[in-house]
Amino acid sequence: MSLYRTVNQGERLSGASATGEAHTTGWWERVLPPAGFERKAFLALAVLLLGLKALTIYHYRADADETQHAHVVWEWATGHLQYRDVFDNHMPLFQMALAPAMRLIGPRADIMVWLRWLMVPIYLACLWCVFQLTETLFSRRIAPWVAMAAAALPKFFYTSTEFRPDDLWALFWLLALLVAVTGQFRLGRALAFGFVLGLTFAVSLKTVVLAAALLTATLVALGLAWARREGPNVFRCLGRLLAIVAAAVVAPGATVLYFKSQGAFWIMYYCVVLHNIVPGMKRWGHFSVHEWIFPISVAALGSFAWLIFRQTRDAQLAMKRTIILLTPWFFLCLLLSYWPDITREDDLPYTPLTPLLAVPALLWLGARFKFPKIEAKFFTWILPAVCFAELLWVWNVNPLRTDRLKVTTRSIADVLLLTRPDEYEMDSRGDYIFRERPYYWVFETITKARMRLGLIPDNLPESLAKRQTKMCYLFSAHVSPTTTMFILTNYISFDPQALDLAVAGKELGKPAADGSYKFDVAIPTTYAVVSERGTTAGTLDGAPYTGPVRLEAGHHVFTRTSGDGRVAIFLDRAQAAGFQPMFDASERFIKKEGSGKDSKDE
Repeated sequence: MSLYRTVNQGERLSGASATGEAHTTGWWERVLPPAGFERKAFLALAVLLLGLKALTIYHYRADADETQHAHVVWEWATGHLQYRDVFDNHMPLFQMALAPAMRLIGPRADIMVWLRWLMVPIYLACLWCVFQLTETLFSRRIAPWVAMAAAALPKFFYTSTEFRPDDLWALFWLLALLVAVTGQFRLGRALAFGFVLGLTFAVSLKTVVLAAALLTATLVALGLAWARREGPNVFRCLGRLLAIVAAAVVAPGATVLYFKSQGAFWIMYYCVVLHNIVPGMKRWGHFSVHEWIFPISVAALGSFAWLIFRQTRDAQLAMKRTIILLTPWFFLCLLLSYWPDITREDDLPYTPLTPLLAVPALLWLGARFKFPKIEAKFFTWILPAVCFAELLWVWNVNPLRTDRLKVTTRSIADVLLLTRPDEYEMDSRGDYIFRERPYYWVFETITKARMRLGLIPDNLPESLAKRQTKMCYLFSAHVSPTTTMFILTNYISFDPQALDLAVAGKELGKPAADGSYKFDVAIPTTYAVVSERGTTAGTLDGAPYTGPVRLEAGHHVFTRTSGDGRVAIFLDRAQAAGFQPMFDASERFIKKEGSGKDSKDE
């Protein structure tokens, strides 16, 4: 059988069970390439892929979004309500769904490893969707290799490893597409597709862009089908569209009603909708050539759709192929044209479908050029070589030899060690997961933009003092130089393996002429007085210093009688746990952050 006929079996038999291979006896025969060298190569690549995945789970650096989402999930697990009790600007289905697992795992320093393992089934389910889509639209013969190629794409491989709602978002989106194309698109299928699409909305409102891309691809496909006088009836199309919309409302509608029943509808509306709309942020409101990307893509991808229709005699199959192959690229072009803040996680819904784009090109080449030797080696050598090259790419993109997750693990361990469950710690977005933050807002791109516009007050110093916050992330401010300096002068580094984390404390500076150290305390808590060398003794506020003492906010005086080098007040629990103030680290941070310039958005 020629390469063209092998890859294009879907032209002849469009059902997954109609590829001429229904006689197979086991699931492995159905999903694996034919027995022999090709199957062995595929299995060897699968083992390498899973090995890299496991290594990535343990060694890949933690993204700030991961710990932010984990913190929100922990809030659900401990009885708090998203939006009302903890800020979040994402739809809540992912966080709600993962709360039972988080409650079962409990607070532990290596929580990110456990949570990343929970993402593996979602990753595999996405690949299963890619396999099924390829089998339905083209053939079972090429499906394992398309799924393998998708699995080894670095963008998809790494981002899908992270603990983030976008993993579930991508899965629901791929499931929705699979539901749409596996069979006749009658009323029942339209309702099922709409329901899964609604679940996608309940995970992320960025589904609006996906739906716009899908609608554009569908209109292109319908236009080409009607041009061949083989398109569906217009009124039937409108009826199916109404069914889709009606079913798509169910999941997000139920979510909204739940928050309304908890008296949290308006805060949810603000967090999910209004907060994310910032006039003039980044590319919004600034005309540029990027706004032409999507209009141009309609013409370019329309030509590609014409090629698909030329290759496919069956109009229904041609429409399905066109919609599935064009939607990811319309989505990307919409993002590039109009989305203000494009992030890595936006790649998840479309990236695993990109290998499918090569199939029409293979069909075109196979139909026009006959290379028997190349065709004979295509499945046994060329495809395995391509997938192996992808795995090498995955290995080289990030330094997986080094455990870059250990800083996050160590920081969480320090927070668990030095704070009680009912106490507060301050971080950028919920980085340390298991403690409440004294400040409602998270310091991410949109919040920073709102702060710069004066739409959100930066009263973090007051919140830190009011909540007697004992631990703070040294770079949590990022907006106001005053707030940054408040943090750097009232918290001090203590752990060389978690340099960005600090405890309440400060270096007391140079002594006055009478040998006394005069200093102010902003965070009321219990402090130890610690010298750089030796045992510290003296008088504190006129009384002999014999050990850790609670210092209220205000002015204090310490006179040292023993001990050498610099002197600092230091959170008593940190000293009891064997830590010491890191004077030099504090100086580096003050030098770096004291310039008065706002840090760039991450």
